[in-house]
Amino acid sequence: MSRGLSLTLVLSLLAGCGLADRIAGRRGYTISSESMEPTLRKGSHVTAVEVNRDYTPKQGDVVFFATPASWGDGIRVARVIGVPGATVACCDDGGRMTVNGRPLEEPYLKESPASRLGFGPVTVPAGSVWVQGDNRHVSIDSRSYLSRDGIGQATVPVTDVVGVADLTTAE
Repeated sequence: MSRGLSLTLVLSLLAGCGLADRIAGRRGYTISSESMEPTLRKGSHVTAVEVNRDYTPKQGDVVFFATPASWGDGIRVARVIGVPGATVACCDDGGRMTVNGRPLEEPYLKESPASRLGFGPVTVPAGSVWVQGDNRHVSIDSRSYLSRDGIGQATVPVTDVVGVADLTTAE
C-alpha cells in the first residue's frame, strides 16, 4: 500500500469515528428536543467547538452545557441571552426580552412573544450565563428555574459550558 493511500485511509477512519473532530477540539451533537427550533431542528446534527476555562460568553452564543444539578442530568443546548453582570427581564410592551433595559432583537425566535412567562429584572451573577431556547414556548431553560428571590438555580455556571455550536454545520 502506498504511503499516500495509507494516510488517506487513516484520515477517512478518523473522520468516520469523529476522532479527527475530537483531536481538533470539536464535538458532534444530535439535537434531542424542539427547544432550539427553528435554529436547530430536533434530530439534526451540529458540531460544537469545545471551550476551555478561558471561554468568555457572548450574547447570542448557542452553547452546549452540563446541566446544573437542580436541572437534572445531561447536556443541553440553549442560546446565551445574558452574560455575567447583565440584567435580563421579560417583557417590554412589544413582547421582547430586555437586556440592560434595552429590547433584544431576536430574529431567530420560533414565534412571539419572546416569553409567555414574565420575569425580572434578574441580574446574572459573575461567572454565570442566562440561557433560553429559541422555541420559547416549549423550552425548559433559565426561566424555568427561577426561585422566589429571582435567581435560584436559573443561571448556568460558565464553567459548565462545554461547547459553542458551529451553526454552519447544522444539518
